[in-house]
Amino acid sequence: MGWPGLNLFDLRQGETLLERYRIDAALAHGPLSARFRVQDLETDEPKALEVFMSGLFEGHGQAAFFADRVRAFGKVTSSIALPTERIEVTEGGDVLRLSTWPQGQDLRTRLAENGPLSRSQAIQMGEALLEGVKAWHDSGFAHGDIKPSNLYLEEGGVKAAEGGVTAALWRAQHMGARTSLIGTPFYAPLEQFSGEVPGPGSDLYAIGTVLYEALSGALPWAGKGFIEVFQSKMADNPPPIESRAPNLRVGAALEEVIRRSIRARRDERFAGAQEFLEALRAARSAS
Repeated sequence: MGWPGLNLFDLRQGETLLERYRIDAALAHGPLSARFRVQDLETDEPKALEVFMSGLFEGHGQAAFFADRVRAFGKVTSSIALPTERIEVTEGGDVLRLSTWPQGQDLRTRLAENGPLSRSQAIQMGEALLEGVKAWHDSGFAHGDIKPSNLYLEEGGVKAAEGGVTAALWRAQHMGARTSLIGTPFYAPLEQFSGEVPGPGSDLYAIGTVLYEALSGALPWAGKGFIEVFQSKMADNPPPIESRAPNLRVGAALEEVIRRSIRARRDERFAGAQEFLEALRAARSAS
């Protein structure tokens, strides 16, 4: 069945999409997508909805290609994935992705309400993230936008939302090897500022940045805007974690692992998720 294209009035609270999903709350709105909490009227369960409006694409064919890429990403079995339940392309060229509603609290809220994670909590989260992204990387995909607001801490684990979008959009729009930055500047590696497609290295860098912030309560990079963050990231050596939180003691081994993962030069970072994971596991038992 074909679904008509969307307009802003269709995205108001209380409206029903695809004759099944009632919009209960708008969660976020960015340059690429809008996020909503919706209620599945057939199962009476909450779902996460992402809407990519037709203006992102040059026609229905490009929207369908993007949807196919995101659908393929969702088929990869990863321990940190929020399962994709449905993807639809409207006749107007909008793309809708429905996913399982996360059970835990997002990391951004957790840090704001309760402060930094403990050393053991951060390592456990880092190990889970690296194991999860490795499955995507081994299958030729990357999450592309790992950051605290996309990570949900659940009992005994972590889930990552909004995965696969940035690289899929890149390819759908035939951007080639380079274009403007797509993603979140604070968590993107330096080379992505020059327009490189998000890939496995982007995920590893983002995980390192998240671990730094989760431990210290502060980002490693100074600056509020694109240019300021870019200039700060050009420093070869990230500032020590303990310099951002003077009362924190993470230990030399863990400090080295995290700072290595976010160095300016990519050839000085970890080559892959497995190498990063092994180093993090070794740091767990080190002082």
